[in-house]
Amino acid sequence: MSNRGDMHFPVVINGLDYLHSSVSSLAGEPEGRALKYAVLHLQFAAETLFKARLELHDAALVWVKPQKFDERLHRRGDFNSVGTKDALERLRDTVKIPNPIDPENSALKTLVNLRNRLTHFGATDTAVAVEARAIPVLDLLLTFIDEELLPHAQDGAADARELMETIRPLVGQIHGLVHHRLGPLGEKLGPASGHTLRCLSCGHFAALVTPGNGGVRPVGCLLCGKAYDDIAEVVDAYGVESFYEAITGGGEPPVYECAECSTGQTCVVPAQTADEPDGQVLLCLLGAHPLGGICASCQRAADLGLAGMCSDCLDVQYAKF
Repeated sequence: MSNRGDMHFPVVINGLDYLHSSVSSLAGEPEGRALKYAVLHLQFAAETLFKARLELHDAALVWVKPQKFDERLHRRGDFNSVGTKDALERLRDTVKIPNPIDPENSALKTLVNLRNRLTHFGATDTAVAVEARAIPVLDLLLTFIDEELLPHAQDGAADARELMETIRPLVGQIHGLVHHRLGPLGEKLGPASGHTLRCLSCGHFAALVTPGNGGVRPVGCLLCGKAYDDIAEVVDAYGVESFYEAITGGGEPPVYECAECSTGQTCVVPAQTADEPDGQVLLCLLGAHPLGGICASCQRAADLGLAGMCSDCLDVQYAKF
């Protein structure tokens, strides 16, 4: 019996694997051959992932003539499938996804043209020009994956999410994409610098804490898309290093209730923020605000008053007189 691993690439995993190859090639300062495969695999990723979303809705939509769909032939790959433009039209008109990509998107068309030149003839261009073609498409794909693909993935969903987590750190190493995504967000991130965390996936200060949550995820990275489903998950992720240091040092894990929010929920952790990139602040993940310290009386995080106490404990003290 052979010890070699078998080839197993279901459609979503196949598209994400192409994407992983592309972002790996784009990371850092890529040169000729890396740029070639970045383009080829990015186009393969786009077409495969758009078709994957169609298949999640109805496998027949992947066929050029859906009315002739045959499941047996489909499993064998013995059919003509739609191209990128038709796939996007069907996602918009038939699947009716909330934020469809324009089938005539110029960035996609430009990338397809470059892919065709590389595949059928050859191409010569500068590294900057190639990156300029690839990065807008990568930007589109990252949003599409997080909004439309992963939430609807069924078989192999856990594997797809795991593979995506290997892609996110690479995103932060693609200099052009960082500028492309974060540049326009300057006005949004600037006022929020006090509650913007360093993303644990891509490493950039782009993980925005959503005050009060408002029914959305409490923390989401505006660069790579890494997000957390609830406060407990964020506390677990951002407190892990502090937990380790505290436990090995014989102390208690530094997770605190917020005296200002008074929810009874452990929602405060020491964290680096865009305002304090080299230090740590006590940040309430529920209210998205920093706190002055730990109350000497109730051990909650608070904006401390006299005697190092929160306002509640001070009220109790004054009530005794």
